[in-house]
Amino acid sequence: MICTACGKANIDGAAFCEQCGTRLQAQPAPVPSAAPPAPFPGPPAAPPPPAAPYGYPAPPAGAPAPYPVPPAAPHPGVSTGQMGSLIAAMTLGEKISGGGAVAAVAGFFMPWVSVVATKTSLNGMDVAKSSSATYFVLLNVIGAGVLCYLSSQSVPAKKLLYAGYLVLLGAVCGPAILLSLLFVSQLSSVAGFGLWLVGLGYCAVAEGGLMTIRSFSKRTY
Repeated sequence: MICTACGKANIDGAAFCEQCGTRLQAQPAPVPSAAPPAPFPGPPAAPPPPAAPYGYPAPPAGAPAPYPVPPAAPHPGVSTGQMGSLIAAMTLGEKISGGGAVAAVAGFFMPWVSVVATKTSLNGMDVAKSSSATYFVLLNVIGAGVLCYLSSQSVPAKKLLYAGYLVLLGAVCGPAILLSLLFVSQLSSVAGFGLWLVGLGYCAVAEGGLMTIRSFSKRTY
């Protein structure tokens, strides 16, 4: 036992200190300290993400596997869906003008003059070889087709401007060709299907432009 007064070590069970005579008191046995509580186990660790195949970026957490097959690259050029979207974006007048331009271009390469007695047939290209001014018939309808495309992609204010140009281009040849075919017997007797198609196509170009102008005149601002 250790004396609390002088610190002398005495034998166990002594009543007084051998050195200073201080009464010794029984000392309680040391209480063992409690062990610290075990830490609470956390949630299980998430499994590592699957390895990305060659050419793909690393997948984000929780991304499904396997990786989807990449879509095929679109073929260059105007697809069927793009052509459908272009036609859907056109007004009725633009569609009529565009259809008339296509018909007039096709008619340029069809027979204009057919003589049964001599079995000769001339189309727009043949006539243009002797008169180069005939090429303006083809250039005008090509320009009309371009105007129809520009009008379908433009704002309403410019649509009215393009419609005026379409009326002008359509009126250049359409009425004159049709009136000649109807009232000039020498021409109507030898005229081929191509010349009729050119005249009707030009008139359709002008009519489509007039329809667009009429639709603007009915709007209220």
